[in-house]
Amino acid sequence: MSRCHTEKNVKCFCCFLIAVCALAQSGKHDKTVQDYVAEGKAAIAKNDAASALESYRKAAALAGDSAELEDEVGFLLAVLQRTQEAIGQFEKAIAIQDGYALAHYHLGAAYCVDKNWDRCIPELEKAAHLKPDVFDYRSQLGNAYLGAGQYANAATELKAAAALRPQDADTWNRLGQALQNSDDLKGAVEAYGRAVQADQRNIDAKNNYGIMLMQTRQADKAIAEFRKVLESDPANATASLNVGIALMLKGDMEDAIAQLRAVVKANPDMSAAHYNLGLALKNKDDLDAARAEFEKTIELTPDLPEARYTLGISYWQTGDFDKTIEQMREAVRIRPDYGEAWFILGTALKQKGDLDGAIPALKEAIRLRPEDPGPYNTLGQVLRIKGDAEGSKAMFAQGARVKAEKEAQQTEMLNRK
Repeated sequence: MSRCHTEKNVKCFCCFLIAVCALAQSGKHDKTVQDYVAEGKAAIAKNDAASALESYRKAAALAGDSAELEDEVGFLLAVLQRTQEAIGQFEKAIAIQDGYALAHYHLGAAYCVDKNWDRCIPELEKAAHLKPDVFDYRSQLGNAYLGAGQYANAATELKAAAALRPQDADTWNRLGQALQNSDDLKGAVEAYGRAVQADQRNIDAKNNYGIMLMQTRQADKAIAEFRKVLESDPANATASLNVGIALMLKGDMEDAIAQLRAVVKANPDMSAAHYNLGLALKNKDDLDAARAEFEKTIELTPDLPEARYTLGISYWQTGDFDKTIEQMREAVRIRPDYGEAWFILGTALKQKGDLDGAIPALKEAIRLRPEDPGPYNTLGQVLRIKGDAEGSKAMFAQGARVKAEKEAQQTEMLNRK
């Protein structure tokens, strides 16, 4: 009997041990969603994105349908540059909760990385629509519009972003770019000025502000801005170049040439410096020196159509029509929509007696720049020489009409002013 009692005790003890072990094992793995999220946050604090990803994956799997956790997994995949996987996660989050603005924002941002504007912009629009008072959503949408060349839309979003965060210099700077590309020069000057006010150390904003001051014929103010850049960054070649350009706009050619020569000396491979030095020398009628600078520009940047065009004009000025034609042909090859170059090409061919070559060049100039009376009149001359009296008369009439319209527009603008 005692033996039986002992056996029962042993069996009971073994059962007790098994139960205790089972409970211990169960306790070891029974973590909650909050536990995994806490682990993930701790890993993020240590900049350990890979460990954070694993913790958030477990949290998302345990939670089931959680848009927030699926989005966090996607965000960490994006941090680890696993963009396609990240996109899948953001789409999963949106499928769970279409009104989750952050997932739309992250999905849009992921598409923006590859400049896939057609897929990026709609997602950012959705995020901004859902949460219009979130600075990042409006700012990123504005940047996407800017990248896609939708400058009016970019200006609208960046204005909204600037209103949400008025001290953000980068937003004002990008707004300036959007307005500048929308031909709102006055607005661009104001936006760049706000960028400079917000951050005096923002060199890019200062340069942009100075450039817009130049474009709005405020050369002295522009020079002052560029000199401020040079005070903090004496080696800034762009600011030094812009001082030279501003001096040229003022008509101070001697100082402009001196400034641009200094820039070229310090930066011999800077094609823009050679090009602008060539322009200044050309304005001083030093054509040989100007051509040397334009040729150096072409050597450094062979596909710059403006350098070809201006070099061709310098040859035109001395009656070398063969070289003019050569450079204009190169200019329109590089940039087929270069209306001014087509006009000069057609005119030079006319001067050489190649009337059949001149006609298509002048017609292309008219197609590209219908508001310019010059090509109509030159084509009228060519047609008259060829004996086409009616065609010539029509071209002169069109040229006169365009000229009258242009003068009327100028008069209206002056009266408004």
